[in-house]
Amino acid sequence: MLPPGALVAGYRVEGVLGMGGMGVVYLVANPELPRRDALKVLSAELSRDPDFRARFTREADVASMLDHPNITSIYRRGTTEDGQLWIAMQFVDGTDADAALRTGTITPNRAVHIVTEVGKALDYAHEHHVVHRDVKPANFLLSGPPGPRERVLLGDFGIARALDDVSLTVTGSVTATLAYAAPEVLSGEPVDGRSDIYSLGCSLFRMLTGKAPFHDSPSAAAVMTAHLQQPPPRVTAVVHNLPAALDAVIATAMAKDPARRYQTAAEFAAAAASALNDDRTIPAPRGRIAPPPMPAPSATTGPPPNAAPPSNGWMAPPSYPHYAPPPMNLTPPRTRRRGPMVAAVAGAVVLVAAGVAGATMLTNSRDDDAPADPSATTAATTSATTSRTGSPVAPVAASGLPGLLSRTSELANLAGATGIVVTGEAPVLSDDAASVDNKECVGAWLPGQRVVYGDSGWSATQQQMSRNTGDGPPSHTVTQVVVSFPTAEAATRNVDQQEQTWRTCEGQMIMATYPQSTDTVRYTFGAPTTEDGVVSMREIREGGNGWGCERAVGARNNVVADTMVCRYDPTGQAAAIARAILDRVPN
Repeated sequence: MLPPGALVAGYRVEGVLGMGGMGVVYLVANPELPRRDALKVLSAELSRDPDFRARFTREADVASMLDHPNITSIYRRGTTEDGQLWIAMQFVDGTDADAALRTGTITPNRAVHIVTEVGKALDYAHEHHVVHRDVKPANFLLSGPPGPRERVLLGDFGIARALDDVSLTVTGSVTATLAYAAPEVLSGEPVDGRSDIYSLGCSLFRMLTGKAPFHDSPSAAAVMTAHLQQPPPRVTAVVHNLPAALDAVIATAMAKDPARRYQTAAEFAAAAASALNDDRTIPAPRGRIAPPPMPAPSATTGPPPNAAPPSNGWMAPPSYPHYAPPPMNLTPPRTRRRGPMVAAVAGAVVLVAAGVAGATMLTNSRDDDAPADPSATTAATTSATTSRTGSPVAPVAASGLPGLLSRTSELANLAGATGIVVTGEAPVLSDDAASVDNKECVGAWLPGQRVVYGDSGWSATQQQMSRNTGDGPPSHTVTQVVVSFPTAEAATRNVDQQEQTWRTCEGQMIMATYPQSTDTVRYTFGAPTTEDGVVSMREIREGGNGWGCERAVGARNNVVADTMVCRYDPTGQAAAIARAILDRVPN
C-alpha cells in the first residue's frame, strides 16, 4: 500500500478510498489540474496475471468510450515502474449505496431515485453495446445531500464488456457478484443488457429491504441455485409496510427469462416509482400487459453428496434416494381484486426433494373466484365461534397464523429427532397435482395442497418446512401448514371432506414424477384413524427400507392444522404436531 505523499505517474497520494482483492483505490492530487482524482492500482500479484491485466486494461478502454453524466469518467491509464497497472478516474466526493445502506440512510424514495439515475447510465451503456456485468449498490456512487438532486454515478466497469468483445471469454467462468448475478450469467448463456436489469432489480430489493435476494441461502452454491431456479423474492415479505405493487415490479425485473423482463432500465425505474406511490397503472414492459408468470416446475439431478442444501429446501444426496421427503410446488394465497388488476407477484420457496433434489417453483394467481380478504371479515363472522363458556371467540386472523406453528425445539421432541432446523416457510399453498398420476389423492399425500383448499373459501395460510440438523441426508422432515377460514364451521367442513378423501385413497398408490427427473417416488396410503378430533394416516414409500411419512389434519375454531412427518417408522408424530398447533388456537 502506498503511503500519503507517494507519487504514481505524477499523481500524489493523499489517502486510501478503498481496497479489495484486486487492488487499492487511492485519493490523489491531479498533477496538472486543481482537482483530486481516484487512482485504482491493480495489485502486484494480479498485475503479473495476463488475464487480469487484460481485464483491467479493458475497464479503461470500455469506460473511456462512455460519456454520460451518470457514469464515472476515465482519464488515463498506465503502468508503475514496478509493473503495476493503474487507472486514473473521476473522484466522487461522497459515499456509495452499499455504505449508505449500512448507515441506515437509504429510504424507499431514495432507493428508487438511485435506481432511476443508475438506469440512465445503463441504458446509455447498452445503447453503446456495453454490458456492465457487475451492477450492485457498492458501485452506485452518491454525491450531495439525499433528495431529488442527489448525484448518482455508476462506477467500476471492471468486468464490463462490449457485446462484440469475445477475446476474454473463458469457458465456465463467472465474473459477477453472485448476490446480484442474472441466471444467464451463472449458466454461461449469452448475455446482453437485460442481465444488468436483473442485477438492478436485485439491487433495488437490497436497498428497499437491507437484504440481498436469497439472503437466507447457506452457501454460494445455494445462491446460484436460487438465481437459476427460485422465483423472485417479495420485498413485502421482508418489509411489510412497503406497497405490494413493488413485488410485481421486482418479479418482472428478476424474471428468469430475459425476454420477460423490462427491456430497458428506464421502464423498470418508471414502474418502481409508480409502485412506490401505489399507482395502480404501473407501466408494464413493452409489448406485454402483465409481469411474467413464474417458470414451470423443474428438477435437477442434485448436487454432489457434500454439497450444501439450497435455501428454504431439503436436499438429499442422490446416493440416498429413500431419505428424501416429497417435493412441494408452492403457490401463494389468492386474494379477490376490488379494483383494476395489478401485476401478480411471485413469492419464493425452493424445496429440493424426491431423491433427485428437484426444485419446484412458486407461482401466483389472482383469480376472481379467490377467497375473500381476511381483513374484510364481518362482525357476524367474528361472533360465529363461541368458547366452551358460551362467550364469543374471535377467529384467528392471518397475522396470527405463524405464531401457531411449533418451534424447532418442540418439533424435535414431537418428531423424535435430535434437532430440527427450519428450511423454508411462506404464506402459500402447494400445487403438486400436475406431477402425480393419482390426482384424486394428491391432497392425501401432501399437506397444504391447492386442490384441497382452493375452492373451500379459505382466508389465509402459513407453511413451514423443517428437517433434522446436520450435513448428511435428512432422517426427519416436518411440514406444518395452518389454513384459516372465515368461520369455524367452514374449517370443520374442510377437515371432514379431507377425511372422506383419505378413506377413499386407502390402499391406493400414488406415483410422482417431476420434469427432468430420472427417478419417481411411489407411496401407498394406509388406513386413516381419528383420535381427539385429529385424522392421521401413514404413507409407506416403495423401496424406502422402512422410510415413510405420516399425515395428520384437524380443526379448531377457524383454523385447520395440516401436518406431515417423514422418518423411519412414523407412529403418531404428525398427529402430535397437529394437536400441538390446535392447542394454541383460541377456542
